[in-house]
Order: sequence, then structure tokens, then C-alpha cells
Amino acid sequence: MLKRIYIWIALCSMLMLAACGTEQTSSQEVSSSEGTTQATTKVITNPNGEEVTIPLNPQRIVDLSGSTEELLIVGKTPVATTSADYGQQDQITPPLKDKLDANTVVLGWLGSKFSIEAVTASNPDLIILGKDFNTDQYETLSLIAPTIVLPYSYYDWRERLTFLADTFGEETKKDEFLAKYDAKSAEWKQKLESTVNGESFAVIETYPNNLVIYSNKGAAEMLYGEWGLKRTEGIPEPEGWGGKQISIEALISVNPDQLVLMENSENKMEDSKVWNNMNAVKDGKIYKISSVDNYNYSYTALGRMELMDRLGNLILEGQK
Repeated sequence: MLKRIYIWIALCSMLMLAACGTEQTSSQEVSSSEGTTQATTKVITNPNGEEVTIPLNPQRIVDLSGSTEELLIVGKTPVATTSADYGQQDQITPPLKDKLDANTVVLGWLGSKFSIEAVTASNPDLIILGKDFNTDQYETLSLIAPTIVLPYSYYDWRERLTFLADTFGEETKKDEFLAKYDAKSAEWKQKLESTVNGESFAVIETYPNNLVIYSNKGAAEMLYGEWGLKRTEGIPEPEGWGGKQISIEALISVNPDQLVLMENSENKMEDSKVWNNMNAVKDGKIYKISSVDNYNYSYTALGRMELMDRLGNLILEGQK
């Protein structure tokens, strides 16, 4: 308790400036024109066990979880976001560029440290924090506005979308989006099944000193899970985030027929004999996106819709 008091005193001046914003109600219910009552707040239990009362219809959301795409799907537009371009973290992520107000505050990428002052200045009535990054700021944030922590990681976009839809009572909007997504994915599965002839795939991301080879999550989840493409034998079991760091030399046991490559320009793969001996390289069946695009498109709902067309078309073109 004493620690919270000290934090409150430190933030007091910023909070006083923000207090002149929209008036908040402490009531749980309001009367409707029909004489019945409707709830205006909801109690959420955070992963730490703390119960938080949040507004059911928040007007000034600060999203620190990277879930702005999912929020838009359920009809909630944040005033500040960490859904930022992975390469230029002062810019909004590409799938959101034409979907957010020009005045939306960009607080940087969700994995970076954000400004408490900028959060306070946004005068939020709800803050959404992710479970993977900046959780040490929860106590400070909860003094600014009700703060909920999403119990799902940045790569679990479906689960995040479902959680937010349940939180705000917008299950219908969620179901409509997922129906469109799954129908589109099913169309791509049918197109690719008839053209790739059962050949195997690998999904690799390059770094200056090593590689990451994916088994699920992100683009690999789409290829192997949604489209049913064959995963190359020899790919190591993934860690919880869906991939495994390996050396270039470790590729000697992985020989895909086709390859989705998320390329970092600092890693020159063509200098490796192991790399050049892979079937996909020799046959020219490599489908490239950048590492930046991987993080901008692979782990969010709207980004995945765009990535689906991009990778699907690259793979189709590679079969000619």
C-alpha cells in the first residue's frame, strides 16, 4: 500500500492535468427509456488475480498491447496505440494507416518502452496492456485509469480478438470477421493444394548471426495449419512463440522443396554452401518478405488478411 501511495504522489500533477477531460460515472447501471436498467461497467479479473472495474463503452482507450486491429474489429477505436511499424516505430503499422484518425497517438512498438507522460496526456478511461511486454508498469498505469492485461500473447491474434469481443459484448462483430477470414483462407487452401503437388515447405527468418525456423504461429500457422501445406522433415520442435533459433549449419538436416523467407538484409545467405544446397534454393522456389513485414502482418487480424493474399500469390507464381 505504501508503495502505491508513493507512486500516486509522483503522478499526481500529471493526473490533475488529465482530470479536466471527460466525466466518469461510478454507477454500475443507468436507466433506459423503457424504464429498465443497463450495465455501464464490467468487472474483469486480470491474470494477477486483481479485479478491475472497466467501462463497457470506453471512449478513450490507450492500447499498449498491440491489439488495435482487433479493437477496431469489435468497434473500439483507441486514442493512443502501440501498434506501430516494426521498422519505423514512430509510425502506425501499415494495416492501420487508413483506418485510424490522424490524431491517434503512436506510443512506439509494443515491445518498446512507452512514455507514462504520453499515456497520461491521452486522458484514458481504459488502458489495455499485453502479457508479454511492460508488465512492470501495471501498477503505475492502474493509477491513471482502469487497466486490463490481455491473458494472451502478441502471436495469439484469434484469442485476443475473442477476449476483446467477450469483454465488450461484441461477439457478433468478431464472428462476422472470423467467418470472412476463414472463408478466404479456405479459398487459398483449395488453390494451393492443386498446384504445389505435395512438396514440402519451411518458413525461415534470417538474423545477422543465426536463423529462426518456424513451426507454428504467424505465417507458419497459416501455411501448415490453415492451408495444410506439408512441413519439411527435420524442422526442430518450436518454443512457445512458435519457432526455434538455429545456426545456418543446422540447416543441413532441413531440405525444403519450397521456402518462405523473411529476410534480414544483414544476413547474406548466398555465402553459405549449406543454404545453396537446399532444394528450394536450387529450384528458385523462395518466396520473400522482409523481417519487418513479418512482424507488421503475421500476428494481427487485419495484417493476416493482407499477408494471406501476398504469400498465396507468391507461392502460386512460384509454381509456374
